[in-house]
Amino acid sequence: MAHQHSDNQQHANQNQHQHSGLHSPISAEVLHALVHRHFGDKVVVKQYGLLQGGLFNTTYRIQLEHTAITDVILRLAPEGVQPLQLANEKGEQLTEHDPLFSFERTMMAAEPVIYEHYRLAGIPAPEVLACDDSAQDVSRTYMFMAFIPSVQLDHASIEEKDKNHLYIQLGMYTATMHRIEGALFGWPQADGTIRGSEHWSEVLIAIADETSKKAALVGFMPGIGEKITAIFKQNKALFDQIKQPVLVHNDLWAANVLVHGKQGGMSIAAVIDGDRSMFADREYEAILNTDSAAFHAGYGCSLESSPEGQARRLAYRLLSSYFNAYVHQHQVDQPEDGRIFEERTLDLLEKWDMGQFR
Repeated sequence: MAHQHSDNQQHANQNQHQHSGLHSPISAEVLHALVHRHFGDKVVVKQYGLLQGGLFNTTYRIQLEHTAITDVILRLAPEGVQPLQLANEKGEQLTEHDPLFSFERTMMAAEPVIYEHYRLAGIPAPEVLACDDSAQDVSRTYMFMAFIPSVQLDHASIEEKDKNHLYIQLGMYTATMHRIEGALFGWPQADGTIRGSEHWSEVLIAIADETSKKAALVGFMPGIGEKITAIFKQNKALFDQIKQPVLVHNDLWAANVLVHGKQGGMSIAAVIDGDRSMFADREYEAILNTDSAAFHAGYGCSLESSPEGQARRLAYRLLSSYFNAYVHQHQVDQPEDGRIFEERTLDLLEKWDMGQFR
């Protein structure tokens, strides 16, 4: 389920015109207060800059003096944003509309737990220096991470030979990730527990239902969310064939993979932006839909070829596309991408109705 609105925690996106209704820069005073809280009063902020390109979190790169790690990333989640006021054509207020999904309000606080899973499994991960959701100094969860000198996997400078090797490596790491088991399906929490269910269908229904209700509040794709939710409700047995929850990144694409090294010898430095990770069916991981032979060679595990497996994957793609259509249109202010996902959603829904699961 590729959400694909990366936070680009370390690299400015080449498209500098991207923006998001969730971005909310902090004042210099607040930034200094956060630095001093976690690194001490003697630490000096030499310089800092707001990184461009992220659509969800607000991200800074900060150069410090008088501390062991002098090049750090500060990411702030948007859960402090105010509900949107919805009004009718006459301008009369109808209701308050929370711009965030329920899982988005707790996901950054759980990110260190995700990276600890990575490290224990041998998957390269960012080094979290501090993560704070206490609402002191700023009413948002935030984290400091060590900066990793690197480029993203989709960087134009990477030659084809290196890219082939890197995708094999990414496939291997993804397979390793999908062997990390959880006690429940659902969302990891900061205390190491999982908010979810023993039944995979119930988690999928909850995602579809919440998306549908948010879409209905703004009149987006009328009736479509209800149809998609009904698919998951009417086919609970199909999804509950999946018995073992495993860790999926849930936003795994090239921009969220950092690589380093010289040409001819590059390797993955870290898999980043793991905050959307969840315990799910491994085939919920959207990158498994890639045509990359190198990735699949590294992954080394074929997809479920049965009619049931094909049906589940189509349903996952449908839910992902619908979620992304809403998010890009009404959460992160990317209407062009939103329209692409909207058309894809309608096409996938038609395929489902016609039983075209392949």
